[in-house]
Amino acid sequence: MSLSASQAAKKVGKSVPTITRAIKKGKLSAAPREGGGWIIEASELFRVWPAVSGESDVTSPMLGNETPPETSALEREVELLREMLEETRADRDNWKDQAQKITALIEDQTARKKGFWARFLG
Repeated sequence: MSLSASQAAKKVGKSVPTITRAIKKGKLSAAPREGGGWIIEASELFRVWPAVSGESDVTSPMLGNETPPETSALEREVELLREMLEETRADRDNWKDQAQKITALIEDQTARKKGFWARFLG
């Protein structure tokens, strides 16, 4: 059974832009239709997304000014990951400073020992 992008969106509970984005990215196979649009085989559509029961028109609300809740959750996750990255960088810099100080102490002790023996051997 062949479907248009809007019919496909209703069958899987996605928006038309989500369907066309998947086609353009190669995630969903479809054939271009004369005059614009896409022809999507149902089996290909359901390979990518499961069918939803009680087809509803999710395209209308998605095209409004509302941001889908998934976007807000993803933005928060990105924000938390950036905070974790910044903390990790600060920890790394702290450990790097400590390693440099310890290396300097070791080199200083090595130089002192060489100087000590030089008095007896030289």
